[in-house]
Amino acid sequence: MVGGGECFSCAEPTAETAARKEGGCAMTRRAVAVFAVAMVVTCALVSILPDAVRVADFRRHGAAKPGACAQFERLLYRYSDFRDEPQPETLSFNRWDLGCAFSLIPKDEARQDVDFLFRVLKYGYGAYQFFGGDEAFLAAKEGILAEIEDFPGEDVNPGQLAELLQRQLGFIQDGHFSIGDKKICRRYRFFARFDMEFDECDGRFYARQRPDAWAAAVEGEDPSRWMKPSIDSDGEIFYCLGAVSDSDVDICVKLEWSDGSSESVQLELVDSARVRGPVYELRHVDGVPVAVNRSLTPRPDTMSELERLTGDARKLRKAPAVILDLRSHMGGNSSYALEWAREFSGADVCSASLNALLVTSTAGKLFENYLSYAGSDLFAAGTSSGPLSVRLWQAAGADPDRTGWSLISITRSVRAKSDTLLVVLIDSYAGSAGEDFVKYVRQIENVVVVGTNTCGSMLAGNVGVFILPNSKIGLSCGTKISLCEDLANPDGRGLMPDLWVHPDEALERAIKYIQAVQADGRNH
Repeated sequence: MVGGGECFSCAEPTAETAARKEGGCAMTRRAVAVFAVAMVVTCALVSILPDAVRVADFRRHGAAKPGACAQFERLLYRYSDFRDEPQPETLSFNRWDLGCAFSLIPKDEARQDVDFLFRVLKYGYGAYQFFGGDEAFLAAKEGILAEIEDFPGEDVNPGQLAELLQRQLGFIQDGHFSIGDKKICRRYRFFARFDMEFDECDGRFYARQRPDAWAAAVEGEDPSRWMKPSIDSDGEIFYCLGAVSDSDVDICVKLEWSDGSSESVQLELVDSARVRGPVYELRHVDGVPVAVNRSLTPRPDTMSELERLTGDARKLRKAPAVILDLRSHMGGNSSYALEWAREFSGADVCSASLNALLVTSTAGKLFENYLSYAGSDLFAAGTSSGPLSVRLWQAAGADPDRTGWSLISITRSVRAKSDTLLVVLIDSYAGSAGEDFVKYVRQIENVVVVGTNTCGSMLAGNVGVFILPNSKIGLSCGTKISLCEDLANPDGRGLMPDLWVHPDEALERAIKYIQAVQADGRNH
């Protein structure tokens, strides 16, 4: 599920070994050629999907909306030549160089950095065309150069230049994109009043504190637009007033009652502490197994934990109820999340998506920079082979008819039945591969997602990094573009839960919810 829209077909997928073009879309029939790769918030680790993942034909089983593939193609920049592409050796990244420029640099050097930046984005940023292509980016470049010219004197402060770049590129709504260690993506957070509890009956929302009155309108609108299902301290469902907004301050709304009275209600930001902990642990709370995963980054010190994560999934499917705690998930390699969902469900579940990866030398170098910085490598999923070469990996998936890009991979949603109640915990810090984890398990029946909306870092994955040579400003951008079939950008908003609960109380409320469901013998 992306941006609240379901993308799935229950039909069983088929596999063929050929890769071909159909309806103008590059279609790979074997997952070895699929570039549906995982991306991260703190780590950019990718894998080629295992053979069990099938690639759907848009003309079969209603796998995608008509025209979605053609529309997606238009979001990929068309390269006519590569004459102004930066040389790979100029794309350096050394963490010790960040912010190490002189307090002032000549305007000419600032202009050189600006020109370099926009050439890197053209050839290395997967969402370049999505955000307007040459028209939008060259206009921003002209604006930046004009402001540099207007700066007093002959020198520029690198910090001042970073702020200028952030402001002029503020149209980029991308959870992975950052300039000078600052993400410019506009964040949408959850505002609510959990202390005002409502029960729904026949379409009306009755206040628990005033059982004879119901909400007639909120901000002049149908109350259902503002009511969010939640879990009370006894594990029962109630409704609270809530909204997802990019507001910087609490939100005041007018609540009108059925008796003609009204009042102003302050919706407060639901802010929570970042949850720390090991990469993986399995524990039990009141007899309920709780699988905790905070990262999917494979490193020498985490590999054993990730193997236990996927290994335990098969055992957990036998439990009547399980909690999967993904709060504050830092991202990593999504193939572990996919494997967990498949082991837990016993089926080849997969979420629907359209993906394309830049295979330019710029994109390859940026991604290599990140892997080196993160102390990681590129691995093929489902194999015991060693790390892969980024350049060879790019070449293997390159589209011969679309220079600079991989073949478009189109995965069709595959769902699975399950008798186990799986409650998934999320918060506003969970992003990237953690969000992929949520999308995968949502393909399984009897799954309830609890918490607040996630971070929203899904549009442009396989993040690469580089440093502007003169100002030493660090930048990061994704070299891949991924969308659901509605082609909506989920970044900044994230994935929405089924039940809205303060993340600090999510585990406790989830336990109570499971106990209430089991005590009633009812379906959630």
